[in-house]
Amino acid sequence: MKIDAISVKIPSFEVSNEWILKELERLNPNVPAKKVKIYQREVLSLLKKSGSKTRFWRDKQKGEVAIELTKTSMIEALQKANLKKEDVDLLIFCGVGRGFKEPANAYLFAYALDMKSSCFDISDACMGWVRALDVAYRFFKSGTYKHIMIITAEFSVFEHLYPYLWEIKSLDQLEYTIPSYTIGEAATATILSPSEKEWKFDYDSAPELVNLCTIPVEGYEGFCEKNERINLHGVNRFVSFGGELFDSAKKRMMNLVKKVIKDIDEYDIWFPHAASSEAYLETGEKLGIKREKNYVEVYPRYGNVVSASIPLGMHMALGEKKLKRGDNIVLWPASAGMVFCVVRFNY
Repeated sequence: MKIDAISVKIPSFEVSNEWILKELERLNPNVPAKKVKIYQREVLSLLKKSGSKTRFWRDKQKGEVAIELTKTSMIEALQKANLKKEDVDLLIFCGVGRGFKEPANAYLFAYALDMKSSCFDISDACMGWVRALDVAYRFFKSGTYKHIMIITAEFSVFEHLYPYLWEIKSLDQLEYTIPSYTIGEAATATILSPSEKEWKFDYDSAPELVNLCTIPVEGYEGFCEKNERINLHGVNRFVSFGGELFDSAKKRMMNLVKKVIKDIDEYDIWFPHAASSEAYLETGEKLGIKREKNYVEVYPRYGNVVSASIPLGMHMALGEKKLKRGDNIVLWPASAGMVFCVVRFNY
């Protein structure tokens, strides 16, 4: 399988750590000032520790919406790959941000561009894009399709996070709220075609950690075992125990990499999921991955853009000429679920 093109569209409203702190003060006029200051101080400390600086959201004053940003990324990907929309046999949507429970969101985006391709969605939190790659690879192996487009529309800040999670109820809520302040938005489109190049996918799933990161929907109670960590912010609100997530991810990811990769130096560049620079730098250092090979530049600038983080990272690395054809690549994302993955291929 070959990646023919990756296109990315970033919304225009730049959100700094300082803006987040100011909003915490503005949106909590009835909370004692001392309590707000303590909360702000802890938020800033944790954001800096993770490597966070800015992230981008849709600018509502400019009328930015998910469909237009995603359509633009799809059109640009087709142009980069020198293809027409009719050439795409299958469209896979794999984002957490989505507008519909039914039908598959891929149909809505195909309709927007008057595409006649087959469509379906894949849902696996931040692992969605990698899962879609895996499925596409199997389809190409069977000769089912000639060109596949994978799209993400990670636009969920106003739907699941802001301003709801800026309400300070207690200092203890930071334990499961701080990841909310790292989320950025992005649309990506990736076009794939068959080739003789082999890809390897290895996973490690940990369902026992499922309660560490969730967004429950109405009626969720009938679809899960009772759990005190779910629904702490209410229905359709993001809950994420960031500290425990990263502690688990560091251990499990390190074990998975050691299990499936015998020669770290065989690979030219590593692309993590951009949920924290610090976590992947620390893990990479312990594994012996050279700092210049561990591409963690997405998170400081764009934040955690969920399933869009690795395609965005590859797009950035191509622009910076840090990624080129012929490079041996490792993708090593960790995701809510929890699930950990190592993907190896030649670009």
